[in-house]
Amino acid sequence: MAGLPPSDLQLVDSTLDPTAGEFSAMDTSSFPELSTSSCSSYTLSPEGTYCYGNERKALADQTRFFNSEILSDVILKVGEQTFYAHKLILIKTSDVFERMFSSGWSEANSKCVELVEEGPCIEYFARFLKFLYGCQIILSKDSCLPVLVLADKYNVADLKNVCVSFACSSIIPKLQLKQVFHTWFQYATKCDHKQLVSACILALSEEMSEIMLSGEWQREWEELDKNQLIEILKSSDLCVTDEYEVWQAVLAWVKSPQKLERRENYLKEILQYVRFPMMTPDQLYSIEKHVIAETYGELFQEKFIEAYRYHALSISKRADIKLFTNSNYLLRNYTSLRWDKRLKLQNYGSCPKFSEHSLKFSTRSSSFPTQTWDWELRVYPKGFSQTSDDFRCLLYSNLLLDQPRPVEFMVSVVNNTQILCTVTGKKNFSKNRYTVDTEIDKQISVFDLESGNSPYLMDGSLVFQVTLQPVM
Repeated sequence: MAGLPPSDLQLVDSTLDPTAGEFSAMDTSSFPELSTSSCSSYTLSPEGTYCYGNERKALADQTRFFNSEILSDVILKVGEQTFYAHKLILIKTSDVFERMFSSGWSEANSKCVELVEEGPCIEYFARFLKFLYGCQIILSKDSCLPVLVLADKYNVADLKNVCVSFACSSIIPKLQLKQVFHTWFQYATKCDHKQLVSACILALSEEMSEIMLSGEWQREWEELDKNQLIEILKSSDLCVTDEYEVWQAVLAWVKSPQKLERRENYLKEILQYVRFPMMTPDQLYSIEKHVIAETYGELFQEKFIEAYRYHALSISKRADIKLFTNSNYLLRNYTSLRWDKRLKLQNYGSCPKFSEHSLKFSTRSSSFPTQTWDWELRVYPKGFSQTSDDFRCLLYSNLLLDQPRPVEFMVSVVNNTQILCTVTGKKNFSKNRYTVDTEIDKQISVFDLESGNSPYLMDGSLVFQVTLQPVM
């Protein structure tokens, strides 16, 4: 069989390899025959041992019945196309088809059933139907969404997973942001495809400042529904100047004319996703004096109290308060010069043993006039050395200091919803004393990180928050 066009991808048995280029269509003759020695088995009971044949070949053989008159017991009419189908195969993969062909449906016993589909779905219905027979499909940028619509409509879970995985890895990262927003983000949020929603927000996040506040995106931003706005606000991947900019975007959304009648209800639901503690005291004061905060004072009062309390405490005291571990205390990817930074070590699983990874960042400095202070978090994710298999994080100051500067530090490991663990300490950084061991190995071990479904990894990555505070 000929190779596929460059824009298409052959998926077999719901397996997706996003790093690969083209795939050739499957030739069933290439499947290995099952030998006695290759039998997968396990003992279930004294009756004997379960042995399995070649499931992949069985599925491939089943594909020959696709659109075949052999033993067909129903004809599906879709637009101008007709397909010979088999009820047993349809209901095996779709509970929607199962209900359709039950005795309670008026056309359950009809020989020909007409299915009403949208135009793009009609075009790719054959691919959808063939997947039900052979569990493989050719997907491309044009076909993926119509096939996903069909998979959603007929509740074919396996195909939904295939389409979502392909879209997340091979379509969304390559699209213009307007296409991501208007097509994929809208569909993903309406159908509650959480993985797809996350992929869309990740793609949009690099330009989130522009999306939130530029005139080019004003209509799209104001027309977001409440749930879509909340999904965006929940993300820590947003690249924004600071949290005050997020507040300004929320303010623009609630002040739009169509939100006027339900403004108070919207604020009740949305304010919890604005991270007030991540703002400066001056920014908090500015919001306090805004007419919206004065009008709905009860909704803001607790938010302000918590945020001011956070700023009033030293770093070591913050680490002792459980309240300060929820999502309101997670950093986003702020671009302004601050005393804190969110850092990510990608793909923990691929890190070699005893490898060193340098995460560089910059903060404000304690000098006047203010200058940039360069730092480095050196991470040893799978052991420090041949003689030490501890998980270690060392904090380096890369600024040549003319005099010692005492600094309190806090290093945390976080996920999407909370701060998981925190270590704090103090260091008098100088020209000759420019590094400190954070001693995070007392909180997390390599075993904790490598255990299955480790709670310390987020989508396979290790995410840190580093907060610094000059000691006066």
